[in-house]
Amino acid sequence: MFDTLKVISRTVSPAYFGVGMGLGGLASAWAQASSLHPVAGEISHLLFAITLATTGLVMLLYAAKFALHVPLVVEDFCDTNIANFFPGFTISLLLLASWLDRLGFAVSTPLWSFAAVLHVALAISVLRIWIIHNFEITRANPSMFVPIAGLFVVPATLPAGGSSTIAMFCFAVALLFWLALLPVVLNRILFHGQLPQQFLPTLFVLIAPPALAALSTAVLSGDFTPIADGFFFAGLFIALLLATMARRFFALSFQMSWWAFTFPSAALAGAALKRHVLMNDPDVSTGILAVGLLLVATLIIGFVSWCTLRALFSNKVPPEDNQSA
Repeated sequence: MFDTLKVISRTVSPAYFGVGMGLGGLASAWAQASSLHPVAGEISHLLFAITLATTGLVMLLYAAKFALHVPLVVEDFCDTNIANFFPGFTISLLLLASWLDRLGFAVSTPLWSFAAVLHVALAISVLRIWIIHNFEITRANPSMFVPIAGLFVVPATLPAGGSSTIAMFCFAVALLFWLALLPVVLNRILFHGQLPQQFLPTLFVLIAPPALAALSTAVLSGDFTPIADGFFFAGLFIALLLATMARRFFALSFQMSWWAFTFPSAALAGAALKRHVLMNDPDVSTGILAVGLLLVATLIIGFVSWCTLRALFSNKVPPEDNQSA
């Protein structure tokens, strides 16, 4: 048993925290849809329960890796690409805190506060690694937005008793670094050769910051303002652009980096649903768009989940994924 745990924990990558992010993001989107139909609320509770179980399992496995393979954990944290995925853990906690807040549990606020502070600490650590370990522009990729997107998740999941100061602080920092980092990543994508195949799914991460910025603005202001509209349409445009590349994505072989497809899709669906609900005069088109994006996100996450389970049960998770995802 111990030997099995030692072998399994050795292969666990921080990229696995993306599973909880994707499932939690979809659960949050379905929770937004509960105002349209009560069945959506039940689906969101089920998805959140799966998120809790999955996040807990990955956390325990990575804790075992920390206890049994300390040098590998240090190597993960010093890698300028792999380290970007560590904040996926705190993003999952923030999403779970929002679920507990909907259920009326008092623990939601302390959990949200803990996750928010821990995410800020992780974001600072990751940014520090970028500064200390300067790397070539060709190594830049959209996964660098993960810690930045997580800062937007803090205000987007603000519970009733949460600190608006912490939420506003995270929103301001996220907006600053998103706008600063976007030209760098676009420069690398457009002018410095094609991304490696295993990083192509991370192009979807470009959707997350504007979608989450729209959600955060709506939560902080209590309304879907024109600024929130602008963020949402920016995310929607990126999604439409990536949709034209569908054939390239379908041609990829399975990697755990496929989970990069999931959370951004769910975030955009959640923003569309929030927009529809908060509109003063919602029309049919906004509802169709919101429900359509929710169904697309559900199909994407369902397909990626099926591919992951199939790979796990057949013991065919690509080993190189731990090094490059």
